[in-house]
Amino acid sequence: MSSVCNEIEVTETATHTSSSRRIVIVGGGIAAWMSAAALAKAVKLEDWSICVVHDAEADPLAAFTAADATLPLSASCHPALELDEDRIVCATGGAFTFGIALSGWSDPGATYFHPFGSTGAGLGPVAFHHLVMRLRSEGVPLRLANYSLAALAAQAGRFCRPGENPRSVLSTCRHGLHLDCEKLSAVLRKEAESMGVNCLTGCMTRAELADDGTIAAIVTATGERIDGDLFLDCSGSDARLIGELKDGGWEDWSLWLPCDSFVAAHIATSNAPPPYSIAAATRAGWIRHLPMQGATWLTGVYSSDHCNADEALAALRESADRAELEEVLTGSIRFGRRTQAWQRNCIALGSAAVAIDPIATTNLHLLRSAIDRLLKLLPGERSARAETAEYNRLTALQQDHARDFAVLHYKLNGRHREPLWDACRAMPVPATLDYKCRSYESRGRIAMYDEEPLEEVSWLNLFDEHGVHPRRYNPMADGFDAAELKSHCERVRTIMIEELAKMPLHGDYLSSVRVAAGKKASG
Repeated sequence: MSSVCNEIEVTETATHTSSSRRIVIVGGGIAAWMSAAALAKAVKLEDWSICVVHDAEADPLAAFTAADATLPLSASCHPALELDEDRIVCATGGAFTFGIALSGWSDPGATYFHPFGSTGAGLGPVAFHHLVMRLRSEGVPLRLANYSLAALAAQAGRFCRPGENPRSVLSTCRHGLHLDCEKLSAVLRKEAESMGVNCLTGCMTRAELADDGTIAAIVTATGERIDGDLFLDCSGSDARLIGELKDGGWEDWSLWLPCDSFVAAHIATSNAPPPYSIAAATRAGWIRHLPMQGATWLTGVYSSDHCNADEALAALRESADRAELEEVLTGSIRFGRRTQAWQRNCIALGSAAVAIDPIATTNLHLLRSAIDRLLKLLPGERSARAETAEYNRLTALQQDHARDFAVLHYKLNGRHREPLWDACRAMPVPATLDYKCRSYESRGRIAMYDEEPLEEVSWLNLFDEHGVHPRRYNPMADGFDAAELKSHCERVRTIMIEELAKMPLHGDYLSSVRVAAGKKASG
């Protein structure tokens, strides 16, 4: 089928047989097209019809989410699509990433690195960070990130895909992607339409409810009526479709995530992008640099109680070293989640379901996981109480754990005598995060819950770099001689340095990807 938008006549919506299940997706961004493509890949389109009511201006947060980064688990977009990662990078002008450099969070003058992948190498049953704690107790100054190949490679501007051989040090690396979300949406739309997804360009104005309270159809601004059995609300933070059901509310996270405004822009760049992003804390929030091929996307989030829009823009311009800012956009944002992402026969996805501070780098991951969860719980009938309950349970768990990871950055900040940051250190945290903090402070154990979007090493690195040191380490670490432990750490670092020297520069790796993609396309 052609990738050109397939316009749907209203009469066609009335010709579905009773055996055909109709999925209607409202919205025009990445949430709409990722879900459409994944569903089209997973179901038989002779049994299901999928229609996207495409509204390109649906999401007020489109500027906020114009570019994003993936966690390693969602680097390849969505597993159901089997999209080639190199193709995605080339089509979006994207880049690879080994992690995040965080500046000014633990201390106004300090920078640390959040690497993807594991750190160091344990000895027997003793994890590496407990060996490091043992050596620190004897006065040996060690930094965990110095034993991460991903961190070393990122800071050297080098990249190659992690190895699959578990005996190779390359297997300790993980990687994500930096992506232009608008371009990625175009890739996903083309994929979806090639598999038979229909598209109707228009704006939804209202929903028509059936006698049982479920959504029977939506009506567009031009009066067209689209019937459906299952509706996906991808309309953005306004949540215009699921909002008509009025069954659930919005759980506000502003107590823990105080930034309520943003300013976004991008700058042209000619140098190869570094294989990492930057998150630089400021007096009233923080600024993210997301480098890609030919451009760096800048997003500043800030508290309007501590900074006005002009000051935020000035901070963004200064962060860009006075480079010319292009397509400057501002807006407000409310971090939180929908109390029930699935209500009756409507499911909210993307920013209609959750908005989270991007310091957690989890927005795309949460979207991918939500779609994967939908595929597993896809209902066979309009009333699906068991599936709805399970979907909402798992979705809320994952969103809350992602929130906790973001909150911990604010709670542990080391910026003193700045009102925003002083208040963040003093704030109470959610019970799930409080337990995680107490567990780590006690003996260096990371309590991992079900549906955690971040890996244990991410939590460990965050605690450690912010100076949270456990009162005790694993007593089995005392079974090793201190000299033996020092030798082990030196050996681990030497192996990593040797492997680092073999890695190509990130720019050269991207060039090889573009060349290979060109040959594949022409062949």
